[in-house]
Amino acid sequence: MYLTTLSIMYISNSADITPDKIDEILKELSKLVSNPTSIKVLTDKLPEIKKLSKRDIVKKIRGYYKAQTLVLVLGAGVSMDFGIPNWDVLLQKLLITTIKNEETTSTVLSKLFTNLFSPSPLIAGRYLQKYYDDKKLSFEEAVRNVLYENLDIDKNSPLLDEIVKLCVAPGKSPNIDSIITYNFDDILEQRIEKVKLELPYKSIYGIGMNPNGQLPIFHVHGYLPQSGKISSDNQITFGETVYHKQYTDIYSWNNIVQINKFRDANCVFIGSSLTDPNTRRLLDIARRQKGEDEHSHFIFKMRHKEPIVKMRLELLLRENKELLGEKIDANLELDKTVKLLIEIIERFEETDTESFGVKTIWIDEWSEIPEILKEIRTKN
Repeated sequence: MYLTTLSIMYISNSADITPDKIDEILKELSKLVSNPTSIKVLTDKLPEIKKLSKRDIVKKIRGYYKAQTLVLVLGAGVSMDFGIPNWDVLLQKLLITTIKNEETTSTVLSKLFTNLFSPSPLIAGRYLQKYYDDKKLSFEEAVRNVLYENLDIDKNSPLLDEIVKLCVAPGKSPNIDSIITYNFDDILEQRIEKVKLELPYKSIYGIGMNPNGQLPIFHVHGYLPQSGKISSDNQITFGETVYHKQYTDIYSWNNIVQINKFRDANCVFIGSSLTDPNTRRLLDIARRQKGEDEHSHFIFKMRHKEPIVKMRLELLLRENKELLGEKIDANLELDKTVKLLIEIIERFEETDTESFGVKTIWIDEWSEIPEILKEIRTKN
């Protein structure tokens, strides 16, 4: 059944659900197509989540901000407004350079390749790294060229503006503890430089780079500033070789930084999906070391939109031959099924993040994030 397939995808990520519980839920879910009254039965079997209002969450984060224990953890979503390519586009553009053909053909082939085969980012990164190493070319330089190709640093970004304002406290001390970023770019640094107030900061991307009364910006996956010379210190976590090294070396500087902040500070994840295996592992380690059940970290997550889920579900229904002969009221039952599936995935996503001590802040639009950050910064 199409519902069973979707449910397995959603449920399999939750460590708190036993196989018996999964079977029980799937049996009820498979009945839903012909018996919509089973919706309540199924939702009653979902894991319970302790709900906190958005107002209470903001109040809690504001307390951490005032105590100067707040760490902003930034993912790729923060840089997108400025023309920085997403992962798929970055891979496509880098693959173009490895395909022996004229430019237009290479571009088309690289797009077809990534869309048809969806290569693992780690495997693609390993291939690209090896290609450049074999050619005695700088991989980091190639990534930097693609990274800033369409940059518009003056683009209006309420989100990054609010992040910068959080860094600027009255006096000379920042009100946040630090920033951890998984991005290679220096967009945050460039925007800080545009602020007319004095804000001492230090970009940290290797061993021995210690802040001295400055706001530390930890580039834990590497750092490729738009200008300046690139050295061995600028190595980025892109392919499997570097990733495996980082994963196995628990005492690497970037792992230690993350464990310390995840254990001792209060983090807000922005523009991150929290799916990176190493980040999840480090959160787990920090939670065990901390030995507390309190959710001291937070993540912004976009709610799943009903029209999009409905469209995908209708497509699956049309393509699933097993359902062609079933007589169901598509309008009524499909709508109820969509609502149920959204409730399931959001409940399981919350259960997953809470297992790491991370509370979810659900939003309907990304534009809500700067508004919430402003509230944290300005309200008493």
